Amino acid sequence: MLTYIERREKTDKALIETLVESMGVLPDLRLFSSLETLFTEKVAVDYTSLLGGEPYDATPKELIHHWKESLCGFDATRHKLENIMVELKGQDATVKADATATYFLHEHIWEGKGRYIFGCRYTADGWKVSSLQFNFESEKGTRDILEKARELVEKKGKCNMSE
Repeated sequence: MLTYIERREKTDKALIETLVESMGVLPDLRLFSSLETLFTEKVAVDYTSLLGGEPYDATPKELIHHWKESLCGFDATRHKLENIMVELKGQDATVKADATATYFLHEHIWEGKGRYIFGCRYTADGWKVSSLQFNFESEKGTRDILEKARELVEKKGKCNMSE
């Protein structure tokens, strides 16, 4: 029989794994309002290995708005997280996961691979993502479709950007 602490750790790890898996599924389903609830009030964001620039802090609303601008122009997207490893430290956790993002636009497909490092924190509302860092490793296809999809969002407004 497991001790209380062992049960609590297994429960927390399961909740955190589900939280991180949701980070892939919800944007692919365009459930941005639900996605916004997964974050703490401020989120440290680092996509510099993929996009350049600098790491930044964002509110969940700001982050989701940026993701809408990036994702809503595609015909479909698929974010797959695998090999999720959770390291608990009290009310904080570090989560590492292999990631594959596949974006579809007309006859074009772009696939990027890398590794996410998520910071998670236990809050009054349960486990939330407090930071995310993507470490880019490889890609197939051309990144040109990223900009083309963004232009489609500007022209056609494929997502409700005010939501």
